[in-house]
Amino acid sequence: MTRIHFEEPGFADLTAWAETVRPRIEAINGFLFADLVRTGPGEGKVVAAYGNERDHETAADTVAEVLGEMAEMLTGHPHTHAGTVAASLGR
Repeated sequence: MTRIHFEEPGFADLTAWAETVRPRIEAINGFLFADLVRTGPGEGKVVAAYGNERDHETAADTVAEVLGEMAEMLTGHPHTHAGTVAASLGR
């Protein structure tokens, strides 16, 4: 999970940029999904999941590159947290 802050008028640019990195992200071995979630005006989260912890660790360089590119559209440094699933609800 990565917390992000951005200028509200730039949100459309942020989502358009996210589509440009889709092929790189989806090519990560063990990648399951990533969602860009707006949590309020000028703030959001990126929530991503991988098949296992090793896949997550292997993805670190690509994710760091992508977050570095994203940083140009943010008002502050992205703040990332990692963890393991304790409970999962849904399909």
